[in-house]
Amino acid sequence: MITVIIPNYNGSSFLREAIDSALVEQGVELEVIVVDDGSTDGSRQVIESYGDRIRPIFQKNQGACAARNTGLAMAQGEWIKFLDSDDRLLADSLRTQLAETALLVAEYGDACLVYGNGSLIDQAGEVITPLYFAAIKDGAEASAEDIILRSPLISMPLHRRSLLQHIGGFDERIPAGQEYDLHLRLFLSGVRFIYKPTVCFQYRRHASASRISIKMHRVESFNQRYAAYQRQIEMAEKFYGHDFPASVKKAFSHILWSTGRFALRCGQAESARRYFSKARELAPTGGIPGGWGYQIICRLLGPVLAERIGMFLRIFSKS
Repeated sequence: MITVIIPNYNGSSFLREAIDSALVEQGVELEVIVVDDGSTDGSRQVIESYGDRIRPIFQKNQGACAARNTGLAMAQGEWIKFLDSDDRLLADSLRTQLAETALLVAEYGDACLVYGNGSLIDQAGEVITPLYFAAIKDGAEASAEDIILRSPLISMPLHRRSLLQHIGGFDERIPAGQEYDLHLRLFLSGVRFIYKPTVCFQYRRHASASRISIKMHRVESFNQRYAAYQRQIEMAEKFYGHDFPASVKKAFSHILWSTGRFALRCGQAESARRYFSKARELAPTGGIPGGWGYQIICRLLGPVLAERIGMFLRIFSKS
């Protein structure tokens, strides 16, 4: 059985599309769990209109991670597909991924999962572009660098419930990038990620603040994310021991540096400096991502001034 878990917070505008895209699946045993995370819009009416075709759960607002963990705790399926309430599954994607996974298990054993591709849609549901350009080939195994730098989005993998439970599900302390943390912890627990280019879902781009995974980018948020990166690096150190590859350190350095740049754009200079410092600690000579011009300016003037110069140049080029 596959359990589709749909967390929802004030997503009534698109919720029915998400539920219908799961229920239309044929050829697999299916249950659909919708976890409403304290919505104040018309979501309850939408959910209750399905009767016993879905399993509804209503809880007070706790965030996306908590909603997904609630659904995971209630799931009866051996396989789990997470779907945000404003996205859509593609027809036959569950059956296809289940068949692909069966072949992988025969080859790799139970500690593996298949992850697919997606497409980006606009608010009206029109396709804009393919969502994920994999750097690896069909059927290839993802490396640690792949998971760190290009982690699959939450609806791309078909997860095995027992593997999710083994690592404790989602870390509810993290305000953003929850699937990145989940997938990295799975990888460092020994799970093998195999890429198959099946387009399995559509990710909707829209400006609504009701998207359950959106959080304000406050100092606390950046502090929580930094603590999560620290935990992930410590896990990697234990996983690799004395053979911690320089390439993996560099990948961590890149993600830290990129988050530091984002913190600067959010006006959080002190948080950014912590990220830059940790990035340099991991990869002193090769941890700065970006073009050669940006890297030179960073080395000469530091990342804070480099980012301000970059922002000025982008504004100037548009004027």
